[in-house]
Order: sequence, then structure tokens, then C-alpha cells
Amino acid sequence: MTQSVGVNRELTLGQRKLRAKFENVSPQFRKGGELLSGDEIYHLQTGWACQFGSLSNGDRAIVDAFLPGDMIRLDGALHTGPPEEIVTLTEVTMRAIPAEDALLDLMAYRPAALYVAWLLGKRQQRADRRLTAISCLDASGRLAMMVLDFYTRLRRRKLIKGSAYNLPLTQVQIAQYLGLTVVYINRVLRSLREARIVNLEKHCVTILDLERLTRLAENGGIVSSSAAGVCERSLIEIAAPASEIGSAAPIGIAGN
Repeated sequence: MTQSVGVNRELTLGQRKLRAKFENVSPQFRKGGELLSGDEIYHLQTGWACQFGSLSNGDRAIVDAFLPGDMIRLDGALHTGPPEEIVTLTEVTMRAIPAEDALLDLMAYRPAALYVAWLLGKRQQRADRRLTAISCLDASGRLAMMVLDFYTRLRRRKLIKGSAYNLPLTQVQIAQYLGLTVVYINRVLRSLREARIVNLEKHCVTILDLERLTRLAENGGIVSSSAAGVCERSLIEIAAPASEIGSAAPIGIAGN
């Protein structure tokens, strides 16, 4: 318990150090569809962005999505290859600091170094959840995982209160994010709507049955309302473990 409180205190100090760096610069405004520079760290305040990955044959996939509160390119100064392709999905407001100078300063202060490692760890957890879903779930399960993951992240940051949120991804971009075709995405969205689990219309996601959505995100397939069995652990618990939201979590930290 003592160790958890100590780590929590260090993370909170590190968060303050990082936030202070961003507060010393003026906010920037970018339109949707703009490419972000590879030599800066960004704190996204409003709007969404995404990271693209490309194959040698020209195919592209969305490998991560960034929501308000996320830090982008925290590890950018450590990359030796071409910078990641980060593109704004919507109009955004953000603050930016030079990547290399900022990281050298942050790494010299132990709480800040710990906080940066914590943020990168949260991002890796998110990538692992997505990779697991793509590897193990059918199209319905993958889509349910995505809807639930965005919902959980937005709720955790108090950016939404109810069961609906705006999703600025097109069906083509959803397909690129989940490793599916647009035909599959359209078909699954229709089946989820008819099953009264999730409705996506004009970029507005409305979760109609959170319990069934959670089962679907864990097991795949369209889950009926009378389905028997109890899940071992819900995806919400995986996305927001007790250690993050309980007494051991840094106060006010918006993890990636």
C-alpha cells in the first residue's frame, strides 16, 4: 500500500511537470485532415486525430486513435526512422512543445520520467487490446471492442455523460482501424442496430445495451438479450482497471 501511494505521488508530480510545459505555450488550431509535424509533442485538447501505418504495397491502416486529453508523439524523439503519420480527424485545438528538448528535460526529473513511461504503458495496453480483438474476434466483436473502448476513454475523462458520443471516423476509416472491409462494417452496423445493441448514424454512436455490447466485445457474435453465462471480466475493467481509477491512481491524470 505504501509503495502504491508513493508511486501515485510521483506520477502526480510528473503530470504537473509535463502539464506546466504545455501551459507555457499558446494553443494551436488545426483543421481536419492536416498532417502533424514529427518533431513536436502534442497535447490534444479538443478534437480527434489518428496515426496511420503503411505497407510497402501502399495499403494503409489506422494503428491508433487520439482523443481529447491524449499526448501525441511522446516517444517521437526516440524514433530513428521516418516519423509516424499523425493526421487530424476533426478540427482540433492543441499545444505543442519541441520533442527532443522536452524529453531531455523530462527524463532528468524522475517523477516526469515515470509519468511519461506510465502514459506510454497505457498506450501499449490500448494497442494490445486492439491487436487481441483483431486476432481473436469476428467482425461484430471487433466493432463492439472499438465502440466500447472509445466510450470508456471518453467517460473516464468526463467528456460524455450519457450513452452517446460523436465518432468522427468514416466507415472506410473504421475498416482501416479494425482490419475489415467496408462491406463488413456496413453489414455489422446494420445487424447491431437491428439487435438493439448499438446504433451509429451520422457519426453519432448510441449504445443501446451496454451489457450485451460488453459480452460482444469479449466473445464476438451477436449476443441475444437472454444469453446465459457470466463474463470473467468486462472490457471496461480491462480498459480502466481499479488500480488506475482507485486510490492508487494519480489524481486528475488523463491516461492515453
